[in-house]
Amino acid sequence: MKRKYYNVIGIMTGTSMDGIDISFCRTNGTNKCIIIKEKSYSYSRETQKKLKKLLKYNFKENFFKQSNLMVTNLILKYLKKFIFDFNIEKKTINLIGISGQTIIHLPQKKITIQLGLPKKISNYFKINVVSDFRKKDIELGGQGAPIGAYYHKYLLKKINKNSLIVNLGGVANYSKLYRNNLYSSDIGPSNALSDDIINKKQKKKFDNNGQIASKGKINNSILNKFKKDKFFKKKYPVSLDRNNFHYLINSLQKLPVEDGLATAISFTVFCIKNLINKKINSNINEIILTGGGRKNKFLIKSLKYEIKNIKLSLIDAYGFNGDLIESQMFSYIAVRSIKKLTLSDRNTTGVKKKITGGKLYISS
Repeated sequence: MKRKYYNVIGIMTGTSMDGIDISFCRTNGTNKCIIIKEKSYSYSRETQKKLKKLLKYNFKENFFKQSNLMVTNLILKYLKKFIFDFNIEKKTINLIGISGQTIIHLPQKKITIQLGLPKKISNYFKINVVSDFRKKDIELGGQGAPIGAYYHKYLLKKINKNSLIVNLGGVANYSKLYRNNLYSSDIGPSNALSDDIINKKQKKKFDNNGQIASKGKINNSILNKFKKDKFFKKKYPVSLDRNNFHYLINSLQKLPVEDGLATAISFTVFCIKNLINKKINSNINEIILTGGGRKNKFLIKSLKYEIKNIKLSLIDAYGFNGDLIESQMFSYIAVRSIKKLTLSDRNTTGVKKKITGGKLYISS
């Protein structure tokens, strides 16, 4: 029997590959999403290194078996810790929503691969799991991402209908409402470029507050090559694989680290400015930033310099933890999935009609 409200744990393992975000929410998948408990867990540098090796994909069966097991064990480890940390009784959890770790996203070839074994996780905790959120959308001609637009719609209605949400994760994406229609798309790389530069050059996870980037000089020659990429000629909605722009990262790696980071940040700023210039700013009076990139003070300062006529805010100012929006989202869309509510449409992923998505894995 379907419930009106579900107590759901949402789990996000994002393109930044720096940790796992977990949110425990009570939601009906429409106009209510109450956050009960939530927390981010950072991966060790060694775990990050292992995960990023998965991006050099190898289609051998044994590779996928080992990789799936590795990601599954990470999810099990941190979900067990989360339940312990907050003393949550398992019987109070009705459902788990899992993103899975994306290692390949090629919608033009109808391929998207997220690692993690939902059935194994479901059986371990004896709780039903919803996963595989992108698969149906891609099979029907959509981009399969961004998949969280309908949670952003919930947030926009709650915060400010005339604002624009920009999520600065490994990849940047946006959502907005216009005349009650929802629009969403990936817009370009964000944290993935900077994180990979500093990880390789200084063995650090990220550039804290953008301190190193702020001392650098933008290399306009490289930046202009980035700007000419064919991605920016495409009509929204479009989606990105984490590595789409890594064909140019070698040129950034050859620069002094501060210059490489400054150029990467400038490119993310360009991606957001390009979004605004695509005339999506009709009736927009505010840009609300979510994701790890919102903590980069150099990025924020650069954005404010380039976009002067629209208010710039962090979602934290509205009482939400900007690090955990996507784990909240997987709680929310897991419920939408089992209720057969819309997860994507032609304005959010390019799929031809409104569709639901996700697959329910029943524990045994």
